[in-house]
Amino acid sequence: NLGAIGLVLLSTYCVAPLVAYGLAVVFQPEGNAHFLIAVMIMAAQASSLASALALTVLARGNQEIALIFTLISSSLTVVLTPFILQLSVGAEVELRVGSMILKMLLVVILPVMLGQVLRRFLWNKVQQFIQGIRLVPQLIILVFMYTGFSVATGKIQGNSEIVLRIFLVSALLHAILLGWNFCVSLLFRLDSGTGTALVFSGSQKTLPNGIYLCEEFFRHIQIGPLPLVIYHLIQLVVDTFLVPFFERRNTRN
Repeated sequence: NLGAIGLVLLSTYCVAPLVAYGLAVVFQPEGNAHFLIAVMIMAAQASSLASALALTVLARGNQEIALIFTLISSSLTVVLTPFILQLSVGAEVELRVGSMILKMLLVVILPVMLGQVLRRFLWNKVQQFIQGIRLVPQLIILVFMYTGFSVATGKIQGNSEIVLRIFLVSALLHAILLGWNFCVSLLFRLDSGTGTALVFSGSQKTLPNGIYLCEEFFRHIQIGPLPLVIYHLIQLVVDTFLVPFFERRNTRN
């Protein structure tokens, strides 16, 4: 479904950065240039691989297309995320785009490729450990969330206004993306299962790659991890509450 793939990429790499940029400009504290950069690091990320797929499955959506959405989005992040950051904040911070692309290839794409190769040989042998293996990604996410909060703590202590502004930007961005993707799925008459995958995949942002970029290229932006962590928490809570609605819709159709 090339049309649906195009829609999720449009939402992830065009609509999300544009809306986030506008919201960041509106809510940015006076004299705090790092606010815009931190928000754009979050907005330029690919779709979340684990949670978008899991929620689509729980809502009885099209899990195959959800997997395709997130894999393509994650593959393109190597080029598109640095490109978006260069366009949006390149004038305010020096970006080593070539180095960023190379390191993201090694950190994002190479592990996925190795995992798919090893899966062919090890899948049957690890079935007895599968429940424990499935916990590993969740533990990794928790580690990244802890890391993000730890890095930002020194900056936000006694400055709850920054946290509130980032929370408002993240909440509004996620609400707008959810509404956009749902309306687009209706406008283009996607079947309900594909529409569910589009809503979740096109509205969520991945956390680990963003934290990696903050640590590797934006270490001087102390609040850099904060939008990533807050947006991740919002998308998990809000989208979990949306699962029953989409489940009823998919079951009915």
